[in-house]
Amino acid sequence: MRTRNRWLAAAFLLAAAPALPAQSALEPDSFDRLRTLIRPQDGESRWRKVDWLTSLHEARVKAAVEGKPIILWSGGGAPPLGGC
Repeated sequence: MRTRNRWLAAAFLLAAAPALPAQSALEPDSFDRLRTLIRPQDGESRWRKVDWLTSLHEARVKAAVEGKPIILWSGGGAPPLGGC
């Protein structure tokens, strides 16, 4: 199923490629403006301020003491922290 979806996405991009506008080179004078646009703004990325735990055991103990749930965050389809 994933392979089929990738082929469909590739076919769509190839079909849409002639309709895409030509990209201009990044000009040195526009770099600062673009960097400001793509960087996290004030109030964004608040998750970075959380004291995340990397030990599931420590998280379970702390959650039990505080009566709070555990949030397990894994990205990119990989195991948490890239473990096997």
